[in-house]
This record gives sequence, structure tokens and C-alpha cells, in this order.
Amino acid sequence: MSRGMQQKVAIARAFLTAPILLLLDEPTTGLDPRSKREVQAFVRELRQNHDATILLTTHDMEEADALCDRIAIMDDGRVIALDTPAGLKSAASLARPANGYAPTLEDVFMQLTGKELIKEGEQET
Repeated sequence: MSRGMQQKVAIARAFLTAPILLLLDEPTTGLDPRSKREVQAFVRELRQNHDATILLTTHDMEEADALCDRIAIMDDGRVIALDTPAGLKSAASLARPANGYAPTLEDVFMQLTGKELIKEGEQET
């Protein structure tokens, strides 16, 4: 089986016991784009058809935006924000000057953690 199929089977197996809580740790990490979309679609289907809470950890902000009802952003082991994806993006857009684009969850993460990308040739301090 492909890695994507293995992930889907693992998630499906977890649901055989009808859990009330399912923990998914980076379920799409390392998957090719097709398998990633299939696993995400499977998670969406499980959310819609089962009365269970799914706790998903991910570094993929687009995935969090697409799959999660609420998002907790953590920094140095502390929760620094907890809201819906729309709520987080709305709060970030209020804190930024109007620049003609809607903030993404990645923008929110960068703003809240105070971490900026290091430009080529610069040293991290």
C-alpha cells in the first residue's frame, strides 16, 4: 500500500472502536499531493459522519485552515492564541495595516510568534 493509503487505513482502524476523541499527529506529513488530499478528504468525511472530536497537530497552516473548527497556536510550549480560523485571521487583519490582501493562517502564526523569515545572507540572533 502507498503511504497515503496506509494513513487512511490507520485512521479508519482508529474509528472501528467508535472513539469519542481521535488524535492525529501530522497525518499528511511526507505524503505526495494526491495522497495528502485523499487523507484530508477522509478526515473531513469522518468529521461530518461521526460524533467524535478530532485533535489534529500540524505545521501546515493551509491544512489547519481547511480541516479545523478551532485552532490553537503554540509557541515555546504555550498556547498563545485559540480561536476559529476566521477569528484568528480577522484579529490579525485588525493588527496589520490595510495592504489589500486577506491574511492567511501562516501570516497569523508569523505575527503572533514574532518570528520573521531570515533573509538570505542574514544571521539569526
